[in-house]
Amino acid sequence: MHAIQVNAGGPSIAAARPSSSYVPCITFTPGQMAAEMGEQRIGQLVAERTNQKRFFYGIELMASNIRGKPTCVDFNNFLPLLPTFVSIVWLSQRYWGVEPVDQVESLQLTEHLATNIPVLTHLSAYRLDKERLDKLLAMNITSVLAVRGDQVHEGQDYQISLPIVVESKQKRGEKISVCVGGYPEGYTSLGDFPPDLAKNMEYLKAKVSAGADCIITQLSYQPEVIVQFVRDCRAAGITIPIVIGLMAHESIRTYRAIQKIANIHLPTDLREELNQLIAADGKDMITDQDPIKKFFVRLTVETVRHILDADVGIWGFHFFTLNHFKPVKAVLQELRKQNLLKDLEQDK
Repeated sequence: MHAIQVNAGGPSIAAARPSSSYVPCITFTPGQMAAEMGEQRIGQLVAERTNQKRFFYGIELMASNIRGKPTCVDFNNFLPLLPTFVSIVWLSQRYWGVEPVDQVESLQLTEHLATNIPVLTHLSAYRLDKERLDKLLAMNITSVLAVRGDQVHEGQDYQISLPIVVESKQKRGEKISVCVGGYPEGYTSLGDFPPDLAKNMEYLKAKVSAGADCIITQLSYQPEVIVQFVRDCRAAGITIPIVIGLMAHESIRTYRAIQKIANIHLPTDLREELNQLIAADGKDMITDQDPIKKFFVRLTVETVRHILDADVGIWGFHFFTLNHFKPVKAVLQELRKQNLLKDLEQDK
């Protein structure tokens, strides 16, 4: 993700079908429609917003839902403060064999969105070969998030994301922004426990040296760990902007799904609190008043507050959504109530 990459199942044979029938389902705001969008590379954009020292955020989208239907997004629902950028998940098992490559759904959605909002396209190493990477880079995408992915195929040319960063910058230079994942708790999806944080930092420094110009962190439910990760990055000489990955789960179902994928867990006290809510609730409701949803909204807001209060130069946050956008809106509303978020029109 991206720090979290969701592989939405289905056998690989079916996954290789072209997606020529894909039609994005996007509603832009009047302001987005009227704005003149220049070429906006995400690394540069995030650096500029960070220098402004005010809260900004991005949202992560999947091009289609688990049933294969195009994701519908109405950006009017995010007003009065729109996301600064969107990122598009690379669904490895669906996309790896689609030809021609421009028929990959996430790339079609990228092209559609990029006319009105900056887009960060995920690029997974899963079953990626050099020829296919060259085809992707030839599409003149301006921003990619290079990720290893949750699965590795023994025959793929790229076992890790570093060589993707190297080749992307060698072939496209300053015409492309390459973001990479940051892992406050280590490479948890690899079973890295206890994590070798010093070794992990060296891997991250190598990606930055290769040309990565922004970092988006993996999800963590421990804000003090996130803050320490940022401090460790700066102490290691990593100066590029860092955006913090967040997720306000809509239900216990999405929490468990991400826990399985990313191997990220709540601290003991919060896990006990959540278990009590589950026991008291008795069912997996999805409403604005659902105590489980409110629990994760509160936790997300507290994480943002802790990071802002730590004064480590972090102003950007990125919401992993699984295409559930109501919790994001709830978090933004609560941040606004707590005066942690200032809408642009308040300056006018």
